[in-house]
Amino acid sequence: MNKDQDLPLRSDIAARFVPKIVILMVYLGTLCFTFTFFMIHSTLLWEEKLTTNLSIEIPFFSDGSSANLQTQVTDLLQNTPGINKVEVVPKEEMKAVFHSLLGESTNIDTFSLPAIVDVSLNQRDGFDVKNLEMRLKNMSPLIQLIDHRLWQSQVSNLLFTSTSLALLLTFLILCSTLVTTFFATRTSLLIHRKIVEVLSLIGATPSYIAKQFQRNAFKQGFIASSVGAFLAFLTFLGIYFLFKNAGQTFIITTSFFFEVLAIFILAPFITAFFMMLSARRAVMKALCS
Repeated sequence: MNKDQDLPLRSDIAARFVPKIVILMVYLGTLCFTFTFFMIHSTLLWEEKLTTNLSIEIPFFSDGSSANLQTQVTDLLQNTPGINKVEVVPKEEMKAVFHSLLGESTNIDTFSLPAIVDVSLNQRDGFDVKNLEMRLKNMSPLIQLIDHRLWQSQVSNLLFTSTSLALLLTFLILCSTLVTTFFATRTSLLIHRKIVEVLSLIGATPSYIAKQFQRNAFKQGFIASSVGAFLAFLTFLGIYFLFKNAGQTFIITTSFFFEVLAIFILAPFITAFFMMLSARRAVMKALCS
């Protein structure tokens, strides 16, 4: 037996429709996995930067007692076990927030802005917020304590659910590609059954015949998935430049961009490898059963 292709697999019906399906599947799969990777990257970045668990709102008093009350509150917070960091939000930052909401022409100095104290906890769970709130209320009943942990937990759960669903969808797309390869290979076996029978009569083993199909599946899969990955990369670039033109370049960092580029490069090799295994399994199951 020579090492050349003994079966005319490039000219059968499977060779015409399988690459088109693979291009579409790889296009959707790589984009879906990129979205998954983006969600993971954004979640880690968000959890790293979001360190404020509680906010204390100290009202403004016209008699000038607000500064003294703010000092009492910060001293209480700094001496409370379980609190990691206490930081008073600068007035300039609060003015910038109000300007963004009300417009630059709004005179913020006419407002009686409260003082905001951000609090970071050593442990997000197990801290007695009710006791702290009661002690703050003893200082002034107008002090407000805002617990951010509930909505932070809800956002984290939402991000985790979205990431899990995106991973599941990516897995289903890959499985669909492999199932398509499996049944396309079985179809090719039926189309070329006479040639396969002749090869078996002259001494070809099932493993040798399977190599014919798996080499063809790998070549088809690599070329088709390369096209799909390239089209997905162009789509990703289009989305990237849309964010850039909108002034949201921080959403896609340079490191994230190159990590995603590695995904598009590796996708054809991974897809072609699994298509090769799927083709081999289809042939061996048919010939050895």
